[in-house]
Amino acid sequence: MKIYITGKVTGEPIAECTMKFGMAQKQLEALGHQAINPLAVVNDFHTTWPEAMKLCIKALMDADAIYALPCHETSKGAFVELQLAAHLGVPIYHNLKHITL
Repeated sequence: MKIYITGKVTGEPIAECTMKFGMAQKQLEALGHQAINPLAVVNDFHTTWPEAMKLCIKALMDADAIYALPCHETSKGAFVELQLAAHLGVPIYHNLKHITL
């Protein structure tokens, strides 16, 4: 399954952000899934929020599911992504243990 990772990026330290999204990507891949990491999708921390969101939403549309990191609760972008996924019927996971192949 292709799984898009969502969480807080804006305002986060680059190293911390890279680590948390990278760890989620490795965990999803270890479970046999293809992870869509939004940091790799945008690939530039200086991209404006609207431009980054456009790229991320395009990537989300190719996903079979979305995995929400715990930090998603304080993210405007994650809120938009999760609302869109919910409205389109894309499965949303908050725990890796619930994701099956």
